[in-house]
Order: sequence, then structure tokens, then C-alpha cells
Amino acid sequence: MVQMRRYRLKEGAKEAFQKVFLETIVPLRQALGFEILGAYWLSDRDFLWFVAHEDFARAEEAYYNHPERQKVNPRAFLEEVETQFVERLL
Repeated sequence: MVQMRRYRLKEGAKEAFQKVFLETIVPLRQALGFEILGAYWLSDRDFLWFVAHEDFARAEEAYYNHPERQKVNPRAFLEEVETQFVERLL
């Protein structure tokens, strides 16, 4: 399953969010078997990324319950969050 995650960051949060994303979120998700398919800045406040896992629900639960994830709060940088599963065409 592939999930699209689109974030609208709070004003001035880009650098702090990017640090947490690159240093905690990405390595932890990868350690739990997620594949990061891409991450993109659309603007200074708009961020889009795609993450995949064969057993998304189980892996997502393990991710959010992991002690390393409990140490950070990326939502503190976010104003809006949109997530949805997408279907690959190509």
C-alpha cells in the first residue's frame, strides 16, 4: 500500500520540521520496513511525501508506538495534514 501525506507547515517551521523528518522519521520508518518513495517541497510551507508498506496498518502502529517516535512531535510543526492511500497507475 502507498500512502500520500501532504502537510501544510506553520510559518517558519521548515528547517525544524526537515531536521526531524530526515533524522528521525525517515530512518525509523525505514527500520520498520517502510519504503519512502519520495519527499518534495512544494513551497516553504507545503510538503508532500509518499510512503509504502505491505502491511501498512501493523507497521504504522509499530511506528507510532516506537520509543524513538515518542521522543519527537512532528505535528508541532504542522498546520494541516492530509493523508490518503493511492493506487499506482504506472
